[in-house]
Amino acid sequence: MSVYFYIPNLIGYARIVCALVFCYTGSFDPIISAIAYSVSQLGDLFDGMAARRFKQCSVFGSVLDMVTDRFSNACILAVLYKLYPTIGFLFLWALALDLCSHWYQMYSTLYCNEKHHKTAVSKYKILEIYYKVPYMLFIMVLLSETAMVTLYLNVFSDWIVIQVLMYVSVPFLCIKHYINFIQLMSASDKIIEKESNKI
Repeated sequence: MSVYFYIPNLIGYARIVCALVFCYTGSFDPIISAIAYSVSQLGDLFDGMAARRFKQCSVFGSVLDMVTDRFSNACILAVLYKLYPTIGFLFLWALALDLCSHWYQMYSTLYCNEKHHKTAVSKYKILEIYYKVPYMLFIMVLLSETAMVTLYLNVFSDWIVIQVLMYVSVPFLCIKHYINFIQLMSASDKIIEKESNKI
């Protein structure tokens, strides 16, 4: 079977379709949009599980997973930029940081011959906690995604439960982007250190 048709990769394609639906409906149909985005993000839970369950791990699948995560986050951050014009620049900054930090992280992992960025040793304690404390990564991603979805829904609804979830989760979104910045610094340090050792 072609790697293109591995089950986890099919899940990845479905996630991209859901993110595209969100992009299309984001400005006029909050229910469909929130469902589409949430399904796209929930797919991130299952592609890795499917890869291990069916023994279909692949480099292509790992890259697809990371790119799909970045693509879906870019979609919602771009829509939030449009919906919150007075603070929209913050969402654009977050979008740029998300893309750059993850690209640097993937490049440094390959350049430094590390097996995976989540298992690599870092001098930054916050990254050690983020990647190696059980369930920490899951909790931080869940809360930061909750923040973005509730920020989105808050524009269209005055439901108190959405507002409560938003105020509770937004600090974790800020922490997540701080971690992205540290991740960018860590990856840069590793690239420069390896390059310096060659001189």
